[in-house]
Amino acid sequence: MARFLVGAGDVELPIPEEPPPREPLPDCDGLACHEEVDRAGQIQSRTPPPPMDVDCSIIDVGHQRQLDLAIETPQSELGAVCSHELWAEVNARLVELINSHRSTLIFVNTRRMAERVTFQLTELLGEEAVSSHHGSLSAPIRLKTEQRLKSGELKAVVATASLELGIDIGYIDLVIQLGSPRSIATFLQRIGRSGHALGLIPKGRIFALTRDELLESMGLIRAIRAGRLDVTPIPNAPLDILAQQIVAEVATGECSTDELYDMFRRAEPYRMLRRSHFDQIVNFISEGVTDTGGRVHALLHHDHVQKRLRPRPSARLTTINNGGAIPETDVLRVVVEPERTVVGSVDEEFGIESQRGDIFLLGNTSWRIEMLQGNDLIVSDAHGAPPTIPFWRGEGPGRTIELSEEVSLLRREIENRVKSVGGGGDFDEQDEEGDEPRRH
Repeated sequence: MARFLVGAGDVELPIPEEPPPREPLPDCDGLACHEEVDRAGQIQSRTPPPPMDVDCSIIDVGHQRQLDLAIETPQSELGAVCSHELWAEVNARLVELINSHRSTLIFVNTRRMAERVTFQLTELLGEEAVSSHHGSLSAPIRLKTEQRLKSGELKAVVATASLELGIDIGYIDLVIQLGSPRSIATFLQRIGRSGHALGLIPKGRIFALTRDELLESMGLIRAIRAGRLDVTPIPNAPLDILAQQIVAEVATGECSTDELYDMFRRAEPYRMLRRSHFDQIVNFISEGVTDTGGRVHALLHHDHVQKRLRPRPSARLTTINNGGAIPETDVLRVVVEPERTVVGSVDEEFGIESQRGDIFLLGNTSWRIEMLQGNDLIVSDAHGAPPTIPFWRGEGPGRTIELSEEVSLLRREIENRVKSVGGGGDFDEQDEEGDEPRRH
């Protein structure tokens, strides 16, 4: 892990002779990747050092934790979308499960869904029994919800991924997933929030809201019982991150391009970084996007003779304001008048399209819009007036490849069974371990 993050010290690594598995960029220097030219024009080859022996072993004890998992569906037939009638049945079942357990954690995929479900359950259970928790609520509100859940004041909390990792929320005896989580690992992580003590069995229920989600939920359960998980790919020498890190390193002081290249190649993701790719990124951030656009937006100064990089005035500020690869989202702060208390944030488009006097829901509270002032949406307490649900753009998760494969296998198996029945045969239902159907 240390080598992955910061390298393994001054260890000379072999210059890669083969390009990374993605489409290679055009070579800018015309030289082989394993060769470099000295000042006299002579070609020198670097000999790879012998591999280092690591005294370690990987042990697989073959243990799989027991899980109490089941799929819940409404009594009415599922359709392409979840109708109001189906939602009423889902909410009734949710209330039944919440009342039969001490504390329940309900996971949803979007902040809009979290607000909607919290509002519906509040009408059935009361404001003191249910609360919401997601990233668009202010930190004090989220912390208060966590403390109330931990102390047993709340019967249920409807949350997004904000309660998925790293937060102590006390004893949870039931986790409910509304809709497919779109990922095997995500579902396992969320279910693991219940029974979080020695000797207890995690208990989880997944609610299928549509026909497609029913098949996806079945594939999800089958994958977990078979021990199949999502693969977490590690990007191989991502060039966008390389550009950020070069600017960040040079912003602190002048650097040699050769030393900078060697330093980056000590990090595991850039172990196979080609020098030609490195030089192109250096040229990109020192010369600008195009040859005719000038150096107005260039961040570094490149001395080709001395092979040195120096920061331009905008390098440090750009590094501080634009670090990381998480895309920036346009949001408006929700500020309560007259206290000037920040209660959360909403999507910028939602705030702009809303009118003065509109009432929306945020954090299980109705707010009336007073005005839009800069990046602040000024609101006042609407005292429980019927609200609309705000929206946030681009927050729905994508389905992982591994779960998609499970769904495809399940559809194929169902198709084969239907064909076999049509041919005059009959079969028993498949058991939980994924054995082949028994014909008779």
